[in-house]
Amino acid sequence: MFERYTEKARRVIFFARYEASQFGSPYIETEHLLLGLLRESKAVTSKLLKPDSDFVIRKKIESHYGERTTMSTSVDLPLSNESKRVLAYAAEEAERLDHKHIGSEHLLLGLLREKKSSAALLLNEEGVKLAQAREQIGSWPAEAGLGSHSVGAPALEIHGRAFSQGYIRVVAKDVGDFVWVRRKWKPLDIVIDNEQGGICFDVSVADGKRYQLQPGGWTKEPCAICGWDLQADGGTDRTEGFTNGRRWICSECHHRFVEQKSGGSDPTAGST
Repeated sequence: MFERYTEKARRVIFFARYEASQFGSPYIETEHLLLGLLRESKAVTSKLLKPDSDFVIRKKIESHYGERTTMSTSVDLPLSNESKRVLAYAAEEAERLDHKHIGSEHLLLGLLREKKSSAALLLNEEGVKLAQAREQIGSWPAEAGLGSHSVGAPALEIHGRAFSQGYIRVVAKDVGDFVWVRRKWKPLDIVIDNEQGGICFDVSVADGKRYQLQPGGWTKEPCAICGWDLQADGGTDRTEGFTNGRRWICSECHHRFVEQKSGGSDPTAGST
């Protein structure tokens, strides 16, 4: 689902889930996506919002929820129907702008398109309107620089997909800070929340009732650089990759952006 999302956009979703848990919400609502944006994508929101808008928005959301009952962050939370529509709108906005990636700027437009949502109303109150935001965002340089959004820039091809050098520099800049170990990727056990439909990777919460263990339920893992799916079925390039204990990268990205970086060459110098 998130293969086309930039790293920033993925972190927005992560922070939205965290915000929802802190407010004791059983779902990730649009206001949590907005808080995730304010946390992660200040470069986007600061261009559209007033300097104190993030503080004002958070105070309004806190006032709406009143006394909090936090939930465990180990339990994954599902998206509300409104939030699902926001993600669909974000994809449409990326297509409309002829952007190959889905970034935090598209998520912002998606929030504004869900006009009756809490997030859209909060943004409107701070002076951010859909037409204005579309016009401004359409004039910005790419957040990730994927595909046609980087006209004129030499392209890098990974697994048959074209990426701009700017995008690769962004997502691959930290890989050299970790030790990457070659491993065969295997499906992971997960826990299903039978009441809310979310998933959790902490199998210790399984109780056989509400939280049901599903062996091998996580069947694929995207490369942290190019989004290529590692999975149990397929050739060696699919079934084997490199992990730092938390994230995975495919063998091609490891060769080009870890081994070559360690060797002193710039893997984004020139097209391939």
